[in-house]
Amino acid sequence: MTNNTSPSNKLLFSIFIGLFLLTFSNLNAQYSWTQGQLLLKNGDTLSGEIRLPVVSKNVVNFGGKEKVRYRKTSEAKTTKFKEEDVAKIIFHKDQNTATFIYVPTSKRKKEIFEIVTRGKATLYARRVSVSGATPMFGAAAATGMGPLNYWSYSFDNYNEFYVMRSGETVASPLITIRLSRSFRKRAIDYFDDCSSLTQKLEQKLYEEEDIKTVIETYNACE
Repeated sequence: MTNNTSPSNKLLFSIFIGLFLLTFSNLNAQYSWTQGQLLLKNGDTLSGEIRLPVVSKNVVNFGGKEKVRYRKTSEAKTTKFKEEDVAKIIFHKDQNTATFIYVPTSKRKKEIFEIVTRGKATLYARRVSVSGATPMFGAAAATGMGPLNYWSYSFDNYNEFYVMRSGETVASPLITIRLSRSFRKRAIDYFDDCSSLTQKLEQKLYEEEDIKTVIETYNACE
């Protein structure tokens, strides 16, 4: 039988399979060990190295609830903490601080996000791990293996953004890996109580990269 597959198609197929396997092997990947503080709900504060889980959004998702890992030093024993134990995680670098908390994404589920900006609507961000050819916002995110910068908001670092207003019990997605709805449509529906903002969204004056500005504009809306 003659093989009619061109060399270029073979190369593209090999690249795709390589990326798929690389990401699939990273199903239970975690953020790198980072110096910080782990604040527990019992009032204790643990200082040392902390490692946060990366949520997996693959077709096949192994494992149960991901846990926060803590160790005093790189040579010390690692301790795992469940969501019920953790109040917040704080990382410091220079004059910057990044705060991570568990955020309810459904009535029964909470997941770890960084707080991007606070107000009557608070914006949360996270990076997730996926396999396959799902579009993402950067090469680092595409493999799930790239470096993270906790200290600046960037689409290279995060690819899912949720929002939650004061009084709400579940965060709403604005940008997600699986593009069931566009950011603009989600934002228009969510911020329908601020007409000046929704008009700008309808006029396409804000894109996904402006999400932090969108939240700040809503928080300033009278």
